[in-house]
Amino acid sequence: MAETAPKKQHTIEYIAIGALVLVALVIGVSRFKKGDVSDEVFSRKEFTQKWKEVEILEAGVPKNEKTITFAPDEETSPFKSPFDDTEEIKQTDENVVLPEMQYQGMIWKSTRPQAIINNKVYDIKDVINVDVAGEGIEIKDINKDGIHLVYKKKEFIVRPK
Repeated sequence: MAETAPKKQHTIEYIAIGALVLVALVIGVSRFKKGDVSDEVFSRKEFTQKWKEVEILEAGVPKNEKTITFAPDEETSPFKSPFDDTEEIKQTDENVVLPEMQYQGMIWKSTRPQAIINNKVYDIKDVINVDVAGEGIEIKDINKDGIHLVYKKKEFIVRPK
C-alpha cells in the first residue's frame, strides 16, 4: 500500500504537467492566430510598400562599378618612399632678409592669435604688404615662441621687444 501512494502522486504530477503544456499551447496558438490582414506584426501591405521604396533606391545604384587601373610610369613607383628622393633641392644663394618693421606685440593664447606690426593688427594667414619688389610677408603662425613669418619662401621667427 505504501508503494501505490507514490505512483498515484507521480501520475497526478504527470497529468498536471501535461495539462499545463496543453494550456500553454492553446494560449500560444490563440495569441498568434490571424484575425485580420492588418492585424499581423508585419503586414503584407506594409512590406510591399517598403519593398517598393527599396526598389526605387536600388534603381539609383549604378550597375557597373568604375574600375581603377594602375598605369606604371618610369617616374612613379607605388613602393618608392618619398624620403628616397636623391634629387637635391637647389638652394638659392640669395640671402633673404626681412624688411625693417616694428614688432610691437602679440597675443597667442586665444582662439584668434594676433600680432601688432607697424601699428596694425594682423591675424594668422594675413599678408603684410611691403614696398620691396611687390612681395608680401605672410604670417604663418603666432605662438609663445614668436611670430612665424614667411618671406620669399623662407620662414622667420620674430619676437616683439
